[in-house]
Amino acid sequence: MNAVNTPPPARILVVDDVEDALASTQALLERPGVIVLTASCADQALALLEQHEVALALLDVEMPLVSGFTLAARMRGNASTRNTPIIFLTGNTDGPSRTFRGYEAGAVDFLIKPVAPHVLESKVGVFVELYHQRRELHARNAELEQLLSRNEALAEELRLAHGKAVHEALTDALTRVPNRRHILQLGAAMLADRRRQWQPVSLALLDLDHFKGINDMHGHAAGDAVLRAFCVHVGARMRTSHMLGRLGGEEFLLLMPGTSIEEAEVVIERVRCTLQPYAGVAYKFSAGLVQAASGEALEAAIERADDALYEAKRNGRDRSVTRPAPL
Repeated sequence: MNAVNTPPPARILVVDDVEDALASTQALLERPGVIVLTASCADQALALLEQHEVALALLDVEMPLVSGFTLAARMRGNASTRNTPIIFLTGNTDGPSRTFRGYEAGAVDFLIKPVAPHVLESKVGVFVELYHQRRELHARNAELEQLLSRNEALAEELRLAHGKAVHEALTDALTRVPNRRHILQLGAAMLADRRRQWQPVSLALLDLDHFKGINDMHGHAAGDAVLRAFCVHVGARMRTSHMLGRLGGEEFLLLMPGTSIEEAEVVIERVRCTLQPYAGVAYKFSAGLVQAASGEALEAAIERADDALYEAKRNGRDRSVTRPAPL
């Protein structure tokens, strides 16, 4: 059997300097789900209000030292009790001016004693129901805020996961540089960008020499480490606008936008001259270097760079060969 969620009891504060009036009002209003708190003066009332949230305050107007009007003003000046509904009770029938003062003090109602029991019960019952509705609405709002917060957190997790998945799909798992698909996409977009037509674009195919021998002699783990070290080495010596990607195996494509063929040769030779053995494994590379012609497709430029790379290999490796742009 499912447990029923029982709402917390509503507390009613009754303030009156007449003990008999307090006792009779408490006996009339207290029931299951309703707790009546009583105070005989303003100080007692304020102390109870600091300890409890109340659904309604019934304040006697004529009290010694501090009147019900003054107590209401103090309640309105406190953030925790500012919105507590107040009903004034008075035996004084001075007329509408007194009633108006009660409403001006923040009352929701003004009753003349003696109040018929069924009238008082009815009015208090309305505020008890409103209290429960406010609490339920507050709880629902809190649940909705928690749900919204969880949804926002989930959306952020999904966004990060999507970004990571996209990055992983475009990144070479071993070297962490753009993979073949990504670097070719970048190169094609670079050559097709009309805003770059007035700028030179150079590219180079880089291939590690005798890489199979490194794997055979030192093991594939050492070969993988050399590939990673080579990418780090090139990345530290190229411009921030340049992009290095792995085409496969030990072959890489270096895109150099805004770089003339002469400037590109300087970049490649700087990489070559500063290359050091990694973990005791010496390695070199050959390069085929071209400057793309205006309107030239990436495939055509890569084919020319591949011809230049083949010539560098044929001429003894550890060198670069440059192909001029076609007329």
